[in-house]
Amino acid sequence: MRIKLLTKIFLIILLLCFAYTCTTTEPRRKGFVAKPCLDCHTKTLTEYQKKYIHEPMAKKDCEACHNRHGKIAVLSLKEREQRKLCVLCHKDFETRILKNKSVHSALKQGKCTPCHHPHASDNKYLLRKTGSEQCFQCHKKDAFVLPNQHKPLSDGCLICHNPHGSEFGQNLLKIEVELCGSCHSFSKETFKNAHKGYPVEKGKCTGCHTPHSSSDKKLLKESVHSPVKKGECSSCHNKSSASSPLDLKIKGVKLCYSCHTKEEMSFKETYRHKPVDEGKCLDCHNHHASDFNKIIKVSVNDLCFSCHKKKTDILKFTAQHKPVKDKGCIVCHNPHSSVNKYCLKLPEKTLCFSCHAGTEKEMKEGNVHIPFSKAECEKCHDAHGSNTKGLLKVALTDLCYTCHKKQEKEFFKTYIHTPVNNKKCSSCHKPHSSAYKNLLEVSREQICNKCHEAMFTDSKEISMHKPFKEKACLTCHDPHASEYTANTISTMTELCYYCHKSMENEIKTVADKHLPVEEGKCTACHNPHLTKIDKLLHSKPRELCLSCHERIVTTNLRKGHISMDAGDCLSCHKPHYSVIQGLLNEKDPLICTKCHSVDKDTLTKVHLKTLNKITKCLPCHEPHVTEKPGLLRNIKHAPFAKGDCRSCHE
Repeated sequence: MRIKLLTKIFLIILLLCFAYTCTTTEPRRKGFVAKPCLDCHTKTLTEYQKKYIHEPMAKKDCEACHNRHGKIAVLSLKEREQRKLCVLCHKDFETRILKNKSVHSALKQGKCTPCHHPHASDNKYLLRKTGSEQCFQCHKKDAFVLPNQHKPLSDGCLICHNPHGSEFGQNLLKIEVELCGSCHSFSKETFKNAHKGYPVEKGKCTGCHTPHSSSDKKLLKESVHSPVKKGECSSCHNKSSASSPLDLKIKGVKLCYSCHTKEEMSFKETYRHKPVDEGKCLDCHNHHASDFNKIIKVSVNDLCFSCHKKKTDILKFTAQHKPVKDKGCIVCHNPHSSVNKYCLKLPEKTLCFSCHAGTEKEMKEGNVHIPFSKAECEKCHDAHGSNTKGLLKVALTDLCYTCHKKQEKEFFKTYIHTPVNNKKCSSCHKPHSSAYKNLLEVSREQICNKCHEAMFTDSKEISMHKPFKEKACLTCHDPHASEYTANTISTMTELCYYCHKSMENEIKTVADKHLPVEEGKCTACHNPHLTKIDKLLHSKPRELCLSCHERIVTTNLRKGHISMDAGDCLSCHKPHYSVIQGLLNEKDPLICTKCHSVDKDTLTKVHLKTLNKITKCLPCHEPHVTEKPGLLRNIKHAPFAKGDCRSCHE
């Protein structure tokens, strides 16, 4: 019992120790933190030479921001998000700034360090750069370097903007009109005269003027409505002397059409853009001025995407149509109305060719892909963008099968041509048109050469199969897929017999067939393409025969038949079939007497003058090789072994 109690006490103490070592609120021991950190992080020592040092850094209090121990070799901050880390000390920051109407985008993303250095800087507020240069780290300079610059610009961005956030739009320090009025006196006659007596302070100055820089001396925006540019405000508004000078003379779209009469007529085409149809010109255009051409509110693509939100996926595509990417939607679409569907500038069948003139010429080729012949480019291509090269609607591996469904099923066979297996139809076929049948890139005689070049390079050999010589590969092979090895169009037997019909007929009538012939394996002996050996043999006849019949030649056999030693197996045997067993050319003994004349004395003497009584040679003689002289068979019968034939024969 006592042991159990002690064990429990020990476990409780151990648990408390473990919890104590894991807690993040452990009191820091004096003299413990600074020295160890800087002993390793020696580069950080240079930060102390800078003019402004972050307070925790100045106190060498690394643990104000960093955890003491990191489990992995990365920056171990107390908070993952920078902004949350900073507000541990800058406590009023979130309530003071982040609840504003307008917040600096970096802060929205929870990032302070794009502007401020976390340790030290030579610039006030620990800024990474001085003045406007800090802003230009993110904001492009283009809008600030035009010939005519707003005077406050020379004093820096913070003259007008709060760097963190503001209760006013664009991070402005005040409401826009008040901010402008802090420099420009609206009551001065010069100001009133410049604005034709209109109380423009009741509107927005940036409706006409750019706050940064402009190519216009009056800092007007790059695209200005003609009446504004001419100072003819009364073209649209009541006279400046009227009780409501800023009110419009005519309501709605009729005001626009009072000047744009030609446009009104053209806007009545069959297909009209929805804002045009509803008379909402100001959905797309500013009424006074804009930084964009045609006084549109924002850039072309941004303007279109503000309504066509689903099309914003275009921007994510790895391959974007060049007009969309460079010049925007209006390269192909009329923004107002058109006689063509989708408000296209030209009919679909001619629109693409207005840029792709070279592609149109392909229609004159002898063989044209059906969609291309109808100028139905959109059958294969996406007009806006795609994640596939060539703006294809789907990956090339699947595109062809969207129409050629039957072929997709047919190609699902045991043996598939590599390009088909990889779904790369374009390895052999052109997508638009070709001078060759089946849209082949080159002639049928040359198409195989594209991949199988090495084979055709060696085609100066002695013996070439006729189809191979004529480059008629399809005589034997299916270019797509097959149930047979090497993509042949049928079994090897049927394939060879298709041309070699006489052999097929003869083989059916004989009993003794060479095993490869019987099994339909012509390629066991013959190369179907080319070889250095006559008759398309893989190797010389003797080597070829012995590659299977190797048992007839062994190291302990020293005597060989002359014709065999010479490698002339075919002097006795037929290579394919025979009516005589053993594939012999002649029956025994006629096959032997072709070379061994019975009239010779030596033959008669050896056979004890009984040659005329001998009907066959092979019962006594080995036709290939043997240990015994005279090619006698290795028979252990005592009289025969001694050469004593007369003991049995007369």
